[in-house]
Parts: sequence; C-alpha cells; structure tokens
Amino acid sequence: MTDTHGRTHDWAVVACLTGVIAWSSGPLMVRGISAEVTAFTSVRLWLSIPVMSLAAIIGGGRLTLDLYRRSLFPGVLFLGSMATGFASFQHTSIANATLISNLQPVLMLLVAPRLFGERPTVLRVCLAVVAVGGIFMVIIGAAPGGEAGLTGDLFAVANLLIWSTYFVFAKRARDNGVHVGSFLAGVFTIAALATIPWVLVVRPDFGELGGHDMVLVLAQIAVAGLLGHTTITWCARYLDITLVSLLNLLSPALSMAGAWIIYDQSMRSIQIVGAVIMIGALALVVATRAKPILPVDEGVMAE
Repeated sequence: MTDTHGRTHDWAVVACLTGVIAWSSGPLMVRGISAEVTAFTSVRLWLSIPVMSLAAIIGGGRLTLDLYRRSLFPGVLFLGSMATGFASFQHTSIANATLISNLQPVLMLLVAPRLFGERPTVLRVCLAVVAVGGIFMVIIGAAPGGEAGLTGDLFAVANLLIWSTYFVFAKRARDNGVHVGSFLAGVFTIAALATIPWVLVVRPDFGELGGHDMVLVLAQIAVAGLLGHTTITWCARYLDITLVSLLNLLSPALSMAGAWIIYDQSMRSIQIVGAVIMIGALALVVATRAKPILPVDEGVMAE
C-alpha cells in the first residue's frame, strides 16, 4: 500500500510539472491576442464548456445540478482570476505578471496549517523565502521604461489574491474526493455564465477576434485549459498545497524564456540571477518533498 501511494505521489509530481509547463504557455498566447480581455476571455470560457464537459464524462465523471451549485463560488473566482491574469499579461511584462501571481506559495504557507492541517518543514519555509527573494530580484530588476507597467502589476496582484482563494476551494474539493473532470466542468460552466453581465456592461467588440486570435484562444483551451488545469487539479489530491504552489514557481521562468524568444522581452543580469535562484530553491523543494498524502475515495460529487 505504501509503495503504491509512493508511486502515485511520484506520478502526481510529474502531473503537476506537466500542468506547470502547460500553464507557462498561457501568458505567451494571451500576449499575442490583439482583442480586448472581455472579448477573448468570454469566448474562451464558452468554447471550453463542451471540451471540459466531454473530458469529464469520458473520464468517468458525472455532471449534476448539485455539482454546478457547489461550483458556483469557485467558478466566479475562476473568472476573476482569469480576467485579471489576462489583463496583466497585456499591460505589463510577462516576467512581472507571472512572477507576481506566483507569490502564491507565501500565502499558502500562511493558510495551509489552519485550513488543511499541513505543517510545512522549516527547510521548505526557508526555501520558499529564498524562491520569493529570487522573484523580487526579477521584478525590481526590470528596466525602467520597458514592458513593465504599474497597471498590469496591479492586475497581477489582484490575480494572485483571487487565484489563491480559488486554489484553496479546488484543494478542498479534491481532498473530499471530487472527480477532477466534473469539478473543472462545473467551474468552467459557472465562469462562462458569469461573463454574461460582464459582457453586457463592457459591450466588447467581438469582431476584434480575428483568425490569429481564435487560433491562440483554441490553443489555450487545449493546452493551458484542458491539459494544464486537469493535471494540476488532479495532483492536488495527492500533494500538499504548499508543494503544488512551490512547483508552480517554475511556470514564470518558462514564460519569461518564451517571452524572450517570441516577443524579444529581454531580461537584465539581476533578473536572470533571480530566476536561477528561484529555480534552484524549487529543485530542492522537489528533492526534499514530504511523504505522500493518502487520498480519500474519488467521486463524491461526480455521482
């Protein structure tokens, strides 16, 4: 039994890293979209409903009224996080946007003991501090007058707070045995419905979504959406929340590398050093991770 759970824990780490890599492509795709946030966010969410629902059914989940009722608050939070996150990618540098939003481990280290009974080791806390220090080196080291902008940075801070709250709900759902596909289908559906009043107020020009934009939206649905969210939410059942949060610190490093290659968003020496420090601390977190969590039976809300 222990060996089985140990192997599952290892696969959960692999799944988490897969999701992190998939998520790292998201900011790069958003940066390439010319339409305003309201337009492509709502389109992406509505197109995601059949994809996520079909994935849930194929994966053995069920879609019930109770599921959608329980997904109400997480779904609204998910929309808020997506909207502020996308806005940050368009109004500041990808380095700043991704690194600010990935300060989540600090918040998780504060709430995990109270909400989940987790007791992060002193080593993990120290490594988290080192990793966050590396992130601040990247943010502070940004060249003045470059791609970074205060408005985008504030959107990133809002995304950090909203996403961290959503992630707590997702972790609780998985700890209670909620089917990963069913949960995500419910969240995406509620988030899509929540865009209706937003669209009615803002009245975006959907005509701005050209062919290039739609290709990027569809790619987001498949990679960052289906692959990224499914693997991250699945692994949350087997890994403690602080470990998952710390592993997510790899995402901004990958996004920054992509931004440098695709959008010529250069990084200064101090930013590169900060990114290396962050990745090194993250590697030690993985190498010294704790024993696996024994999961409960899955399917409580899937039935």
